[in-house]
Amino acid sequence: MIKRNWRYIYTILVVLVDLAFINLSFFVALYLRFPDIADPFRYFGPLVFINLSFFPLALALGLYRDVTKTSIEQQKQNIKKFTYYLALFTMSYLFLVKGHKFSRGVLIIFLFVQHFLMEFGHSMMARLNLQLFRQGFGNRHVLIVGTDYSALRFSEHLQDIYGDYYQVKGFIANGAPHRHDPNVIPKIVGKYEDVEELISKERIDQVFIVSDSMLQQKYETIRRVCERFGAKVKMVSPEIKSLMSQSKVNDVTGVPLTTAGLSTGNKHVWSPRLKRTFDLLIVLTASLVLLPIGLVIAAAIKLTSKGSVFFKQKRALYKGGPEFWFFKFRTMYENADEMKDKIWGQNESNGALFKMKKDPRVTAIGRILRKYSLDEIPQFLNVLRGDMSIVGPRPLPCSDFEKVKNDEVNYDWYTKRGETKPGITGLWQISGRSNLSFEEMCLLDLYYIENQSIFFDMEIMFETIPVVVMGKGAY
Repeated sequence: MIKRNWRYIYTILVVLVDLAFINLSFFVALYLRFPDIADPFRYFGPLVFINLSFFPLALALGLYRDVTKTSIEQQKQNIKKFTYYLALFTMSYLFLVKGHKFSRGVLIIFLFVQHFLMEFGHSMMARLNLQLFRQGFGNRHVLIVGTDYSALRFSEHLQDIYGDYYQVKGFIANGAPHRHDPNVIPKIVGKYEDVEELISKERIDQVFIVSDSMLQQKYETIRRVCERFGAKVKMVSPEIKSLMSQSKVNDVTGVPLTTAGLSTGNKHVWSPRLKRTFDLLIVLTASLVLLPIGLVIAAAIKLTSKGSVFFKQKRALYKGGPEFWFFKFRTMYENADEMKDKIWGQNESNGALFKMKKDPRVTAIGRILRKYSLDEIPQFLNVLRGDMSIVGPRPLPCSDFEKVKNDEVNYDWYTKRGETKPGITGLWQISGRSNLSFEEMCLLDLYYIENQSIFFDMEIMFETIPVVVMGKGAY
């Protein structure tokens, strides 16, 4: 019982340890600043605010999402972000309540002590977790389909990134014998037709198919067996390491093979109706700031180049998928679409993505708008219309899907992106934006759909802010 539910038990323990250390830090700071304080309850208001802010802020920053398999290095990065936002929120609270009677020294000491104790607590809990992993608490038994060098390298990536969370029970032969890597041969536990027996015998929780072609139909037999035994099955590319290392990716990215929708497991957490309500609240709140900014931008576009202020285009999430009119501020000259075919050979991306760092079609004002994503503001109209969500996969121009060639790379699986609404921002935008390939963008979208929740959306929105301000990966 405890072993099977260790992930949940461990997460609760980490939350309780953090909460205890945060309160301890406050009293340590108070008595370090005022050793002879007579009335500590004078600081009761800030303490209550910190406690009330703690859990929502931690969830919004992803402090506890999949904490059982998040590396301690990544946890420390998350703690730094948490400390920064906690400081920002607490100082804002003191400003609003005109808290001049509260010592700023207490707050500064509190933040330093809190950061140190939380890092210490997470480090100690991570060591405990590692020891219990080795005794079978909460880890996952894994089979890898593939026996070549790519399969071996993937197993090494699992170990490097997730430690003992994934325990590889062996490799399944799925090709000609001459493709077996010498280092894999001793670990081959069976052939393709043995997968049912192996899943039952080794109590397998997850099967990873390492595939260069990413052809789903080829692995239909394995998918059916895994569904019957309740084991997850995912198809991954040999070149997946960079995506697995992304800060918001706490599990292996890839293509989940299942007859059920990707988002089925999270429908109780993030239903379409709840997501829609959340989107409308964000749009209405953001409009107070974005509306005056939008008016200034519109005037600048009109005064500096010919054409409409807005640019609209038919977009969809995949070829043949539902189409809608997509709005942006115009950042290109009027004849931009006519020039596109002429310069397609200079495309710096692949698939249905067209990206070019020094695109001659972009206006001077347009370069600034693109760098800081200000051209995206009209997409809030798409959210109001119900075409889009705040967070979701990025829609692409319908005409560009004609560039996708299945005879070169198999993209049948990318239609799974259509299992949620397209978004203004998403994992692609906070993970490299224009620096990622079409395949990487699709895999990040599938990871988001598989793990979507209200708190994951909040994480992505928090991460979008510094990405936009710094103009990372945008052109």
